[in-house]
Amino acid sequence: MTVSIIIVNFNGLRYTRQCLESFFRYHDVKSTEVIVVDNNSTDGSQQELPQLFPFIHFISLHNNVGFGGANNVGAQRSTGRMLYFVNNDTVFYKESVSELVKTLSSHNKYGIVAPKLLNEDHSFQLSFGQFPTIQNEFETKNIAENYSLQTSLDSSISIPIPKDWVSGAALMIKREVFEEIGGFDERYFMYFEDVDLCRSAAKKGFQIFYVPSNTLIHLGGKSYGARDERITVEYRKSQLLFYDKHNSLLQRLLVRVYILMKFTAGLFRTKSRSAALAVIPLVFRSSNRQ
Repeated sequence: MTVSIIIVNFNGLRYTRQCLESFFRYHDVKSTEVIVVDNNSTDGSQQELPQLFPFIHFISLHNNVGFGGANNVGAQRSTGRMLYFVNNDTVFYKESVSELVKTLSSHNKYGIVAPKLLNEDHSFQLSFGQFPTIQNEFETKNIAENYSLQTSLDSSISIPIPKDWVSGAALMIKREVFEEIGGFDERYFMYFEDVDLCRSAAKKGFQIFYVPSNTLIHLGGKSYGARDERITVEYRKSQLLFYDKHNSLLQRLLVRVYILMKFTAGLFRTKSRSAALAVIPLVFRSSNRQ
């Protein structure tokens, strides 16, 4: 196989079904390896998806190992030279895999490529950025509101654009690159695992490219359900792990000061108090660096 499509599912039967239906509407069943890794869902996914799509490889895990861990399992069971990790809340509306394969194959130093992600109404969705520092994290959050940037990334642009990182919602990587960097760091349960993967690839000298001519709809957030306190805690835990693993001592201190200030204020608001009580202790713990 040239490419293996790997999709992680957790209680997302409706969205995973929609994703697969849209994919096979534009891609050949026989020439594509599709692997769905289920993170111990309880919504009927483990029973219904293999029946609805008997031609895919369905892997049922006995516990939820997180996004990166489940993707690693899918990669281990795959045979493709290229691995295309796709969120279950994405929707294909045209054939798109071949262009990414062609781009990724065009140079031996190209390690990762990703399509332009669109919201459900086909508006621009931010899916790339600079490697996080306490300075540029604030800048990145404002990019999606920059209309001039949105128009400059029109689908008519055919030249891939180098980026520090691209979103794991739709990310294609060469197998040899994925194996050389050891796959996804499974200490990230969710969030930052895609940024970390790109950072690890860049450290090995591989380049990451955003392909704005290749588009995919990403519904966003449906892969893990509604936001709650656990989501907030996991985000901050992953953020701190990334800084501890890749950034300077000054950056690690600054991000802790920022989080501490942000969530200390939350102690005085009833709605955010429980999240603050869960996040603040993380600031005083050291992540295990590699």
